[in-house]
Amino acid sequence: MKRTMHLSTTLALVLSLTAAMPAMAFDRPSKEVKINEKNLAKLAPAEQQEVLALKTRLEELIATDRSTLTSEERAELRTEWKELKNEMKEHNAAAGGSTIYISTAGLIIIILLLIIIL
Repeated sequence: MKRTMHLSTTLALVLSLTAAMPAMAFDRPSKEVKINEKNLAKLAPAEQQEVLALKTRLEELIATDRSTLTSEERAELRTEWKELKNEMKEHNAAAGGSTIYISTAGLIIIILLLIIIL
C-alpha cells in the first residue's frame, strides 16, 4: 500500500513537471550578464575595470542580431563569447567565488530519488 502511494505520488509529480515544460519553453528570458558586487570589490581596481569592460562586451554580443550574419561570423562570435566567459570565470575564481550548476534533468532525478527514498 505504501509503495503504491509512493509510485502514484512520483507519477503525479513527473506528469505535472512534464506538463509545465512546454509553457516554460515559450518564455525565453533574455540573457543577462550579472556581476557579484562582493567579489568585484575584492579585485584590484585595474581588474575591476577589466571585468566591467568584459561585461560591456558580453552585453554587446547578446544584443547582436545574428540573423544577418554569415556562418563564419557566427562562429567567430561563439568563440569570442566562450573566451570572454572563460575570462570572467577566471576573475571570479581570483576573487574567491564559485558556482554550482545543476541541470533541470539532474534536479528532477534528485527530487525523484528523494521521493522514492523518503
